[in-house]
Amino acid sequence: DTQQFEGRIEKPIGENVTALLGIFFLAIAFVFIGRVWFLQVSQGDAYAQRSENNRLDHIPIFAKRGIIYDRNKKELVWNSFEEGVDISKRSYLPEDGLGHLLGYVSYPSKDSKGFFYQEEFIGKNGVEKVYNDILAGENGIKLIEVDALGKVQSESSIQPPVDGKDLLLSVDSRVQAKLYELIKQTAADRGFTGGAGIIMDVNNGGILALTNFPEYSSAVLSSGKNAQAISGYILNEKKPFLNRAVGGLYTPGSVVKPYVAIGALNERIIDPEKKILSTGSISIPNPYYPDIKSVFMDWKAHGWVNMREALGVSSNVYFYEIGGGFEGQRGL
Repeated sequence: DTQQFEGRIEKPIGENVTALLGIFFLAIAFVFIGRVWFLQVSQGDAYAQRSENNRLDHIPIFAKRGIIYDRNKKELVWNSFEEGVDISKRSYLPEDGLGHLLGYVSYPSKDSKGFFYQEEFIGKNGVEKVYNDILAGENGIKLIEVDALGKVQSESSIQPPVDGKDLLLSVDSRVQAKLYELIKQTAADRGFTGGAGIIMDVNNGGILALTNFPEYSSAVLSSGKNAQAISGYILNEKKPFLNRAVGGLYTPGSVVKPYVAIGALNERIIDPEKKILSTGSISIPNPYYPDIKSVFMDWKAHGWVNMREALGVSSNVYFYEIGGGFEGQRGL
C-alpha cells in the first residue's frame, strides 16, 4: 500500500560512519583538554597575574606644582584645591602685565571613559614652560582594588609623589604692573597697536620687569573654558599672543652708540671733551647730485654736547659725525 508507505526499506548507519564520528568528538575533547592545560598549567602564572591586574586600577597621585614668587616673595602663581578633586588648579596673581611673563599650563586630561591620556601638567608658555622641569615634580602611583562590579574594596599608595620646587624670580611685580600701565597708556595716546618694555639691573643682569601690551590672561588660557575670551585673543589684530619683549624683531637703534663711542676713543677720532653742535639734523651732499642733500634727523636739537653728554641725551648728530665724518670732524 504505497499510500501508507508500507514496504519502505531504511538503510542503517554503517560502522565506518560511527567510527569517524567517535574520532571527531575525541579530537575535539583533546583540543579542549590541551587548551585547558595551556591556560592553567603552561601559562597559568601569566594569566593569574593578568587577572590580578584586572582588578587593580593604577591611579596617578598628582604632584603639587611649584609656587612662583617675585623678588619680594609675593606669590605670582600658586595652587588652589577643590574638595573632592584630585587635580589642583593654577591660580595667577590678578594684576596686569604678567601674562606673557608667567605663561600658562595644560592640565592632566581624561578621555570619555575616565582614563588619563595626559597625566602631567605641561607648561605651555612663559616661566611655566621654561622652568617646567623644576616646577612639575613627579607624580606618584596609587593602587585601587575593585570587585567584579567595579566597587572599590581597598586602596594603597605604592609610590608617593615628589612635589615640584618653588621658583623665585628677579621680577618685582609692582614695577611690572607700573611699566605695563605706562606702555598701555602710551599706546592709547599715540595710536600704537602694542608695545613692550624691559627693566634690567645693570649690576647683575637681573630682570626687574618684562611686560607686553596687549597680553592674555594666564588663568583663562590654563582653564580653557572661556571660549569667547580665547576666540577674542585669536581674532585680535593687535596680536596678544605675541611676546614683543622677547619674540619681536627690531632695528638696534641707539644701542649702537656706546660702541661707536668706544671705537672713536680707541681710534683717537675725537677728544671726549670736544663738543659738537646738534641743531636737530645733519645734511650730507649727495655724491652724485651735489645740489641735492640727504637729511638725517636727530630726535631733537640738543645744542652743544661732548661725548658724555651725547650718550646721556642720545644725540644722533654727534654719532653721525664721529661715525662718518662731517666738515672738520674726522669719522670712523
